This record gives sequence, C-alpha cells and structure tokens, in this order.
Amino acid sequence: MTSAIEKSYGDTSFITGMRAFAALAVIMIHCGGAGFRELGEIGKNIANFGAAGVFVFFVISGFSVASSYEASSNYRSYLSKRLWRIAPLYYFWLGVSILLGTTSLYWQQQFSVPVDIYNIAMHLTFLSFLDFQIANTIIGVEWSIPIEVFWYLAVPFMMRLSRGTKQLAALIAVSLIVHIISARAATLFPFLGENAPLAMQWSPVPYALCYALGIVVYRVRPYIRHSDAIGNLAFVISAILLLAYMCAPRVFAKIFFDELVFTSLVTTVLLLFGSSKSRMFTLVFGNRVAQFLGIVSYGLYLAHMPLLELLTRYDGFWIQNPTSKFLLVSLCGTVVSAITYHAFEQRFVAFGKNISRRFSSSAPLSEIQS
Repeated sequence: MTSAIEKSYGDTSFITGMRAFAALAVIMIHCGGAGFRELGEIGKNIANFGAAGVFVFFVISGFSVASSYEASSNYRSYLSKRLWRIAPLYYFWLGVSILLGTTSLYWQQQFSVPVDIYNIAMHLTFLSFLDFQIANTIIGVEWSIPIEVFWYLAVPFMMRLSRGTKQLAALIAVSLIVHIISARAATLFPFLGENAPLAMQWSPVPYALCYALGIVVYRVRPYIRHSDAIGNLAFVISAILLLAYMCAPRVFAKIFFDELVFTSLVTTVLLLFGSSKSRMFTLVFGNRVAQFLGIVSYGLYLAHMPLLELLTRYDGFWIQNPTSKFLLVSLCGTVVSAITYHAFEQRFVAFGKNISRRFSSSAPLSEIQS
C-alpha cells in the first residue's frame, strides 16, 4: 500500500521521478547555479542547462495530457480534470505572492508594468501569454502555466489529426517547422522590437514540438518491448548525450538546432524506453526521494520563487552562497509543497475528478497520471 504522499503508476512511475529532477533544475538556475558556475566552463553549462527543466515538464505534460484525454469519456470531462489539477494551486500562489509582496519586481521594472486589475485578470483567465510584458510579473515562473492550459485545449485536436503513422510524422514535422520559425522571431517579427525573442519564448508557439513529442510517446510506447537491457541502454545513451552537451553546448545546438529540440528529444527517448523493469531507471527516478519530490513538483515549481524572495530579505552567508541558497530554497520549498499538497492540491484534484465524472456517462476505467 502507498501513503497519501506516494502514488504508483506501474511501469511509468519513473516519470514522477523525472519531474523531480526537472523542478530541481529550474530551482538551480534561479539560485545562481547552485555552485556549479564556480567550477569552470562546464559548470556554467550545467547551471545554464537548468532552464531546460521546463522543456522536460512540457514533453511529460504532452504525454500525460494525451493519456488523460484518451481515458476521459468526453472533452468536457477531460478538460475539467486538467483545470482542477492545475488552477487551484496556481491561484493560491498568485494570491500568496501578492499578499506577501513577493511579486517579481524585476520584470515589473523591466517593462514598467504594475500588478493591477488588468494584470491579475489576465493571469486568472490564463491569458497572460497574450501580453508578454505581464506574463512573468507575479510569481516569477508563472509564464509556463497559461502555456500548459493552451495546450490542454489543443492536444485533443492534435491527437485527432495524428492517428496514423503518416499523420503523426506530419505533426512532428509541422511542429518542428513552427519552432524553427519562432526561434527567428527577432528577424521575422520586427514589430515586436528587441523583445521579440522573449515575447515568443513566453507564448505557446515554440512548445508545439514538446507536446507533439509527448503525443508520439503516448502513441508509440505501447508497441515497445520494455526490458532491463533496453531501459538501461536508453538511460546510458541519454546520460552520455547530456554529458557531451555540457562539454560542447554550441556544437550540439548546431546539430539539434537549439536546446529545446535537444532536451525534448532526450526526454522523448527516456519516456519511450524507460520502465520499472530497468534497474537504472528505478535507481535514479524510482527511489523514494525522487518519487516524493516528483509528487510535489508542481507545488515546488510554483513555491520556490516566492520563497527565494522571502529568504533573500534575511541577508546571510547561507543565502549569498549559491550552493547553500539552492539547498535552503529546495528544502523550504519541499516542506511547503508537501503541506500544500496534503492540505490543498490533493483535495482539489480529487474534487476535479468527481466533477469530471458528472460530465461523463461513466467513470474512466483507469486512473491516469495527473
């Protein structure tokens, strides 16, 4: 039996552990690199790669959303589950950030925008991606949440258009082209000015590839014969590629076009070939610590910036040193996220599933990874 803070997703439980590493990677870069920058050029590359944790989240989300949609009896039931999964905790941290005064002053000052009624309303309606100047001005990492909601709406239609092998290949090709075009925003969209890359980065457009690859994983994974040897080989190859990337990121960026494409492809390989049968996947992603952090990873992602702002107000060595800062923020974030998971998040997820059943002619036959 599992405790209230543990879940089992059978052969794909390792994905929960992957979420933990993605969340910690994001915290690492926001905490000054967790000490890696002081280790030389490769250390700087490791620290900078922390930003790619969001890409990992998006590919995993694509797989989870595809699973959720297929397990739901209709679109309303599916969408209800997804929104009740993501919205309550998001609203909670929007409110906490405003009430405690831990909003993102950097981006407010960068674009001379206040946290006013317009700003808050755009956040509450998940439309803040339409105005990049306010997209990241409250929690400090919330730019990604409206993007997830956008793809919640779009993924079911993408799945209907990609039921065959040719259609699935076309989906990948189109999403890759869209990403390449978005990466050239500064040249192609001069009316956005010098902020064109940022405006595109905080929009749903570049991440079509992440969600398309998540759909690929959902479609293809059932046909793969999983074993200890196959899983271990996929893990080793992915680890070698990541280490090589840390040593020569510019070279890999030319080969794979950019970091998003590289990270998304590596994540796809892990999702396709990983399983509980692999000792390496179980050791790294299936251990109790990784599983625990993965369960509360959504709360950890939202909580770490407000907590970092609060902790920074109390000057001291432990907050000036990037290593101790990372450890302290991660520890505090884990504690707070565990509390909000039990007292808040878990209850609303269960409530959302009950609501979704009212939109269904019958309850889903299987629990999906939420």
